[in-house]
Amino acid sequence: MTGTALVFDLGDVVLERPRGGVPNVGVEAGEDSVTGVAGVVLWGPLLDRLNVVAVADERGLRPIGPGGYTGGECYRAVVELQLAGGDFVSDRSLLAGEATTRLRGPHRLPSVSTLCRFLGGADLGRVAKAAATNRTMLARAWALGAGPAPGLLTIDVDATFMHTYGPTKEGSAFHYSHEIGLSPLVGVCGETGDVLAVRARGGAANPGKALASFIDDCVAAIPGSARERWQLWVRSDSAGFSQAVMDTAERHNALFTITARQNTAIRAHIEALATDPDTVWHPAVDSDDHVTDTVIALGRERQRPVRLIVRRQRTRPGDQLSFDDLDGWRFQAVVTNIPAWLATTADVEHHHRLRGGAPEEAIRQLKHDFGLNHAPVTNFFGNWLWWHAAALAYNTARWLRVLALPNTFRTCRGKRLRLTFLNVAARVVTTGRRLLLRLPRAYAHLHAFAEALARIRTLPAFA
Repeated sequence: MTGTALVFDLGDVVLERPRGGVPNVGVEAGEDSVTGVAGVVLWGPLLDRLNVVAVADERGLRPIGPGGYTGGECYRAVVELQLAGGDFVSDRSLLAGEATTRLRGPHRLPSVSTLCRFLGGADLGRVAKAAATNRTMLARAWALGAGPAPGLLTIDVDATFMHTYGPTKEGSAFHYSHEIGLSPLVGVCGETGDVLAVRARGGAANPGKALASFIDDCVAAIPGSARERWQLWVRSDSAGFSQAVMDTAERHNALFTITARQNTAIRAHIEALATDPDTVWHPAVDSDDHVTDTVIALGRERQRPVRLIVRRQRTRPGDQLSFDDLDGWRFQAVVTNIPAWLATTADVEHHHRLRGGAPEEAIRQLKHDFGLNHAPVTNFFGNWLWWHAAALAYNTARWLRVLALPNTFRTCRGKRLRLTFLNVAARVVTTGRRLLLRLPRAYAHLHAFAEALARIRTLPAFA
């Protein structure tokens, strides 16, 4: 018997090698012309056509000395490492290697220490410049065809919670959920799932803190030259139930639907509708529930007339009952400035209920598949900058799916996108002065990969 001895005897039969095991494979260094992220030839040309490096450099994202890396080069590298699946700054190693370097062309790859300085030295000005860069990228991608169709453009604003570990993360604090972390705001286009804006906040921030001014950030991301194509609709949960949020929405000539916080006044209106035998309840869209509405006045010093839409849902066996239930019914309420002649009660309530679709999926992908899963540096603004890069990486992945990949991948998760198109091993060779990417013959998506690359090459390029 050779090899490692058992620490203690189990009384089981021990063999020198397992029966029917995998082949006994040796390990040795091979060719340098193999990359594990062939998808760089998909996202690379797209970022080139959007011209992210030049836009970031025009914004002055990072001051540099002679021979140093520009802010655009650093920002692009952070975006690319997140597209490749990296969660930490040190994951820039996913883009290193001779073959991947050749595929990235003239774009230099800063070292880990340079990227850490780029993030760690960030201030509010650098964060604002990154946000402006993201807005330009979004406008250009939408101009290429990745934006929503003319009509409604829904702005979904929501707060999420992100755990942090260690006592040195600036802004980390106990959340009302009794966990330590940060609580960023995320704004999403409800029709497409694009991230419009991200704002970092401390972990103890109330869900509604700075929500009104954050709507301004989201509206600023909508291309001004195409603004007349869309009617804005601001959609929020009860965190947005405030006069400031409603004022901001109306200042942008936007419709709004906001889940009503059931305070004493709102509860009285709901009970009045629920107990009035003359109340007409209409069937809800795609549901067995019912809806009705009335007009109420909100505010103390300044009365604002709004439409209160109430949805009733029959409680079922096993449901956790509430003191607010009435005669076996559970009620939710939404306030809106949409008049009855413009949209029916059922249609408005149904559209508000859709906020649990694309917006929630966008936040889930940001946290599970991109860089919103943690705060990599100590600096508060550095982590905010990292999250801006995560938003651009997430958006770039979506634009790839919409502009180039088959329709079956249009709504796929970031993980599936990487497994099928981005984190694919391939050999990089030069033949007749031409750079070739040789994918395995057994690669199931070979033709789709080639067609996607051809589609990207037909897209216009921005100067």
